[in-house]
Amino acid sequence: MPANGAAGSASAIRAADAPERLDPERLLLPALLLIEDDPNLGSMTGEMLGDHYRVDWAQTASDARSLLHANRYDALIVDRRLPDGDGLDLIRILRGGGITTPALVLTALADVDDIVEGLDSGANDYLTKPFHFVELEARLRALLRGFHAQAASVMIGDWLLKPDADVIEDPDGRPVSLTDAEARLLAELASSPDHVFSRDELLCSVFSGGSDTGTVDVYVSYVRGKTTKAIIETVRGRGYRIGNPQD
Repeated sequence: MPANGAAGSASAIRAADAPERLDPERLLLPALLLIEDDPNLGSMTGEMLGDHYRVDWAQTASDARSLLHANRYDALIVDRRLPDGDGLDLIRILRGGGITTPALVLTALADVDDIVEGLDSGANDYLTKPFHFVELEARLRALLRGFHAQAASVMIGDWLLKPDADVIEDPDGRPVSLTDAEARLLAELASSPDHVFSRDELLCSVFSGGSDTGTVDVYVSYVRGKTTKAIIETVRGRGYRIGNPQD
C-alpha cells in the first residue's frame, strides 16, 4: 500500500506488508479497507489516511471479497464503478450475511436517486467525488463513533466488558481501562465462548495480520495482568478461549 510503503499486486495491496509489521503501536489503529479502482486516487487516499488507519487497498470487488474473508475491518470505503461490478453489490452481500461493518460509499455518482440507492443498499454514508479529505476523515470518525456506540456489553464470568468504551468492570463494578486492541481481543474470544481460537485466527481477526503470532501472547498477558488470569483460558497446543472468572 503506497500509504505505508508496501508493495503488492496491482489489484490488492495489503497493509500487512507495511511498517506496522515492525511497529506494534500501529496495531492499535483502526483497520480500514479502501475499495477504489483509480490508482492515483487510491494511492493518494491511502496516504492521507495512513497516519490514523491501517489501510488495505483493493481495486476490484473480487479482491475486496478476498480481503474481507481473511481480515477484520473497522470501516470500509467503497467506490461504485469497479471493473467487476457495482460496489453496492458488495455492500448488499455483506449486509445479507449479517456483517455490519460501517461502509462509506465514495463515488462520482451524485444524483439523488444514486444516493438513495446507496443508503437503501446498506451503506452508512455516501460522499460524492470530488471531495475534501478533511470531510472524508470527519465522516469516518463519525461512522466509527456511531458503530462503536452500538457495541453490546458482554458478561465474562462476573466481569462486564464494555467494548465500546474500552473498559471492563470487575465484580465490584470498578472500571478497568483497556486499550482498543485488548478490548477487541476479549470481545472476539467472548463472541464464541466454546470455540478455541488459534493464534493465527486471533492475529487475523483482532490485529489484521500483525507482526507475528507472539503479538497475541503479549496481549493475552496484558489483559490477564489488568484483570485476572482466569479471564482467558490457554488450551495447550491449540490456542485460547474465553474463561469464566468468578469472584
